[in-house]
Amino acid sequence: MKISIEIPPDIEKLLLKKCEKSKLDPPELVLSLLEWYFLKWRKSRIDGGSGFIKIANQCAVERVKYCKYSDGKRCAREVLNDLVTEKEPEPIIPYRCLFCIHFVDRRAPKPMEFKKDAIDQTYEIARVAARLVVELYREKLGYKPSLTVEEIEKEITKEDVESLLENW
Repeated sequence: MKISIEIPPDIEKLLLKKCEKSKLDPPELVLSLLEWYFLKWRKSRIDGGSGFIKIANQCAVERVKYCKYSDGKRCAREVLNDLVTEKEPEPIIPYRCLFCIHFVDRRAPKPMEFKKDAIDQTYEIARVAARLVVELYREKLGYKPSLTVEEIEKEITKEDVESLLENW
């Protein structure tokens, strides 16, 4: 392909100076600039784009990972909405999580009380129901925990610490 363009005189002078410095002919310099530009553009597209896109991806993945309603694959709020509307539940789309107004960080200390909507109440009921199912039917389900609830909740006494140190 052959392209001819009119270059203003001031840019032409700068281009000729650049050619002298790089010891290239003007057509070679223009070709090298075009190659550099298009290769850089293509590489940036392959590597994930600009810095903004990379940061947006990181933030979206972090929100998926630490959201109270997310298990890493599905969002409990979206699944409940899908079940109510009788649609097939879909996997999480990180960009939806990035702009989700219901995001609650499970790493943060308990937030101040907020008004719970129907989905929050249903989510809490589902958690309680799952806990009851495990407590009532754990033997039939084949669930054998390494520690029981009583062992986890019991306080460690001075004698427990001493016996651990003696058996070390």
